[in-house]
Amino acid sequence: MFGDTSTGTETTPAPTWAHHDWREIDRTLRTIARRRAALDAEEARWLREADGIEIWRQLGMVSVLDYMERVLGYAPRAAQERLRVARALEHLGEVGDALSRGELSFSAVRELTRVATPSTQRAWIGAARGKNLRDVEELVAGHRPGDRPDDPKSPEVRPRLVRFELAPETYAKLRQARSVLEAEHGRYLDDNELVAAMCSAVLDGPSHGRARHQIALTLCEQCRQGWQYGAGAAIPVGAAAVERAECDAQHVGSIDADAPERAHHDVPPSVARLVWRRDGGRCRVPGCRSSRALEIHHLVRRADGGSHDPANLALVCASCHQAHHDGRLRISGTADCIEVQRPGDQPGENVELAVADAVAAFGKDPDEREPASRSGARENGGLRWYVRPRGRESARA
Repeated sequence: MFGDTSTGTETTPAPTWAHHDWREIDRTLRTIARRRAALDAEEARWLREADGIEIWRQLGMVSVLDYMERVLGYAPRAAQERLRVARALEHLGEVGDALSRGELSFSAVRELTRVATPSTQRAWIGAARGKNLRDVEELVAGHRPGDRPDDPKSPEVRPRLVRFELAPETYAKLRQARSVLEAEHGRYLDDNELVAAMCSAVLDGPSHGRARHQIALTLCEQCRQGWQYGAGAAIPVGAAAVERAECDAQHVGSIDADAPERAHHDVPPSVARLVWRRDGGRCRVPGCRSSRALEIHHLVRRADGGSHDPANLALVCASCHQAHHDGRLRISGTADCIEVQRPGDQPGENVELAVADAVAAFGKDPDEREPASRSGARENGGLRWYVRPRGRESARA
């Protein structure tokens, strides 16, 4: 039996924190944070010294980063950031002093050194004081070195690095999903295309005759900067993503208006339904067999006078559509004859794929194609061939 045998009751030692007032705990933690910031500032100063005299050579190491990993215990990425900040603080004395006094944490200083210069550092220190790391990141985002905190932001469209830790069985599913999607597209998918295709499989519902994109977008008249919303976050996107979305959009008007506007489609729903049925619910790009994440593409750009006529529209998958607007793929021609060119293609290189696509669509053997004198004849790399226009069969919704 445990406890006080004289009373027959058990006793439990009081936790150590019960002996301290919350104010004392708070003061202690704040003191530790200030000391840690001061140590970070001191370490940065000595890192500059070590970098200047190439201390790693005296120890048989290959670089200052190697020294930081082996001796100071930093991971490669953390070592790179620590060294970058140390070098920046050589020219940002006031930021370094704020770190030494514990007014700013190392994490905040790390962000400020991305944009602060000797002439703007005081303004950035004042703007960052009292803010948490997330607030400082938002403050710095969209600014370039030399900007002041109150200068207009220039949203930077950049790839986002995402890391997942998966269980073995989930990793196996990921590999299998990649295999299925690559077989469907008929080619290797890079990481961005793979994740986009998987997201589309979850987010896209049947969209026969309806636009896939709803745009509530304010575009800068000079640069046409756009933002895409994801779970409450506004993510800057490039001009290619905006242009792709505008191919088949449902406009809902200004989100700043006092009253909602009547939504309208660029491509009339009746035309979209016709294109979906006519193209058989699959990507029209030769070699791609995807039937997921399909979007309507204007073969002649609207900016170049292209219309919403069905002859100028074709179904393409999101991956091929984005590649076209990124300039990695050229999709042109007419709905009866899709012409595709990839970077580095020589004239005639895509003819076999184009003819194969035509045969699949129209059931016509290339050896039985119509004479080249017909109006539907095409010439590519010296080979003239004809694709019969699609039939006029009706389709029920």
